[in-house]
Amino acid sequence: SRTPFLFPELGEHGSAIFGRGLSSQLFSFACMSRSLGGMWYRLYSSDHDGMSFNRLSNALLGYSGPTLVIIREQGGGTFGAFTSSTWKESADFYGNNDCFLFQLEPYTTVMRPRMGGSNNFMYCNPEARSKGYDKLPHGIGFGGTRTDKPRLFISEDFDTCFATSGDLTFVAGALLPPTKDGFARKHFEVDSIETWGVGGNEVVEAALGDRVKQRKIFESNIRKARLVDKAQFLDDFKSGLIESKAFVHRGQIDGRANNDDDKET
Repeated sequence: SRTPFLFPELGEHGSAIFGRGLSSQLFSFACMSRSLGGMWYRLYSSDHDGMSFNRLSNALLGYSGPTLVIIREQGGGTFGAFTSSTWKESADFYGNNDCFLFQLEPYTTVMRPRMGGSNNFMYCNPEARSKGYDKLPHGIGFGGTRTDKPRLFISEDFDTCFATSGDLTFVAGALLPPTKDGFARKHFEVDSIETWGVGGNEVVEAALGDRVKQRKIFESNIRKARLVDKAQFLDDFKSGLIESKAFVHRGQIDGRANNDDDKET
């Protein structure tokens, strides 16, 4: 039997990039993957939620269904990535070959994984994950040779975003439109960014449920960490460690004060 063609539906949320009505761009998405037909669920919109990487990553982390990341940049381009793997914090790449990159404006192009290419599909590395000690770019990346050189990169501060036309994971193709002089561009400024949960109602509902579970696990771990810190504090207090530290600190202060008095005299 033939698979029915399902036109994407944005629901009640709407989109700053597509608006609310029928769009030829939405038709293009439905042709890229069967997962992009039917109802979409907006996870994040910079126009609605603010230009915040924390809100962007919070909307994605733990979401287990297919997602669409769409970027409209100030140079006139619209592009992004499709993924089907659960989003997680990681300093390494993950994902599978369902992932692909696309350019929507000024031309529609799809960059799917190379045959026999690398597996550097996607990663999400907030600075909070390592407190910045990993010395890696902090943001969301797709493709590339290493995590410090992704093909498409959305930086955590949104100020150092870039996209190149080739790597070893996805087939070659420009994500950004050229300059007025026809030269290739690498860096871009985000005008608007949206992420959507796709795949139909059942898939979206299950993925949202998994995100709730992941958040509960995260919150539980934070509570446990706080209890451990509190218990350590009480142990130190009972053992006199905190009191001894306080006396040492007071002695250091008294010592500095006495030295200052000697200087004055």
